[in-house]
Amino acid sequence: MKINFRLKIFVILFFLFNFNYSYALPKEGSWTDEMYTDNNEIPYSIFSIKLKVEDNNKINGELCSIIQYGNKIDCPILFSSRLIDNKIKVHFDSNFGGINGFAVITIQGNNLSWDLINVPEGEYYVVRKALLLPEKK
Repeated sequence: MKINFRLKIFVILFFLFNFNYSYALPKEGSWTDEMYTDNNEIPYSIFSIKLKVEDNNKINGELCSIIQYGNKIDCPILFSSRLIDNKIKVHFDSNFGGINGFAVITIQGNNLSWDLINVPEGEYYVVRKALLLPEKK
């Protein structure tokens, strides 16, 4: 039986866009995003995430946000969550009094993306969006 060329393309595209790819997260790791301004050698901000994967995809993590060239340090911010479909939902409070923050960490290959969905109520110093690269050991 001869399969139509268009049907083959459709099947390939269907699996490419609808298949849920899972990336393996190491048992422990650290990821960092640094932002520089004005050709300065010192980063304006450093945002890092440390994760430890337990049994049943339970995640223990730590956020650290250092901004304004080190003048505001909002860390450690500890959290626990679960890894579901390459995403980690993070509910957190800032060390500066901001409460009820909510963000989503998404695994993208070896990297993590951070999206702040609900900003904490009150003072906080956590970035809104970041693409974090694995720290070299």
